[in-house]
Amino acid sequence: MQGDFKKGFYMFGIWLVPVVLVLIEAAIFLGKANWKSAYVSYFITFWILRAILAPLIVYYTLRFWVEHSKWLRLVLTHVTGFILFSILFWIGAYFILHDILHRNEFFGAERTASNIQVFGLIVDNSVSTNTIVYVSTVVFCYVWEFFKRNVSINKKAMELERSLLTSQLELLKGQLNTHFLFNTLHTISSLVIRGQKEEANKMLVRLSELLRFALKENKEQLIPLFREIELLQLYLDIQQTRFKERLQVSMNVRTSPQTTLIPSLLLQPLVENAVKYAVEPYTEQGHIEIDIYSANGSLYVTVKDNGRKDFREIDFNSGIGLSNTKERLQKLFPGEHKFAIEPNAVQGVRINIEIPNQTIGNAPVENINS
Repeated sequence: MQGDFKKGFYMFGIWLVPVVLVLIEAAIFLGKANWKSAYVSYFITFWILRAILAPLIVYYTLRFWVEHSKWLRLVLTHVTGFILFSILFWIGAYFILHDILHRNEFFGAERTASNIQVFGLIVDNSVSTNTIVYVSTVVFCYVWEFFKRNVSINKKAMELERSLLTSQLELLKGQLNTHFLFNTLHTISSLVIRGQKEEANKMLVRLSELLRFALKENKEQLIPLFREIELLQLYLDIQQTRFKERLQVSMNVRTSPQTTLIPSLLLQPLVENAVKYAVEPYTEQGHIEIDIYSANGSLYVTVKDNGRKDFREIDFNSGIGLSNTKERLQKLFPGEHKFAIEPNAVQGVRINIEIPNQTIGNAPVENINS
């Protein structure tokens, strides 16, 4: 309803422009004695009537809307509309101008002309311009509605795409949770079988804390870095119970953990990959380094390990963790991120990630809310 009023107001303003132009012309070129000339009164009356009736054309067009593909019905509808518009215009113009036209013999109307002749003069001098006014107003309505519907369709498409993206991200996160859960339960089962009940119980306690965070509290795609570190620490506590002194982890954070935002469950699969290739297969100590810093509008995450396996022999596509992490980053930051797996300088594997540096208060809503 508000949009219809706005369209009618715009059309009223558009067809009022000739009145303003005539008044300016009269002020510049006509003497004071000619201000009341028949020409000025005639012209201003015609265009004021058109401006007043323009919102009615808008209302009629929208009230009896016909899709442009139904051309026959469209033509019949607006032929009827034009006739109604013209009748209202002619009647209004006649009642306002008939005395002026009689007195001034304007446009060939003699003082002795009958009312029918005066009415015919008004019709004859207005029909072509009225046609232009009516058709252009209808075209304006159709163009307005086209853009309005196009914007609405695009908005719905974006909402659908955002909803689909959120669903896909949640599915990926769920797969990560399930993947980690099965691995951890298998480890707990192994500890129980070997009689290491205390270690199994400790791991269960950590697992319950981790699941409570991952399944209940973690409702966003981007979370503060300190919460992601807490989540990673729960995972490391579980793995520390399993590997003890064989697992050594160092972390260097050079950005604000309280305000920096990071995709939830980003670090855990990276560290899990390092545990899989640098700790689990060997009896020697495995070392994992985590480096997180921000610079030049980007957030950098590097995870390095000292695994001994030849880099060329490792199949990084066989597991769920890394492939899902790459896919999540692609969906969260399309064309704005980097994900690279390469050999470490000495030995092992290095994973480098670069994403836009987003902080609390300036992150896009569509990336945060799930």
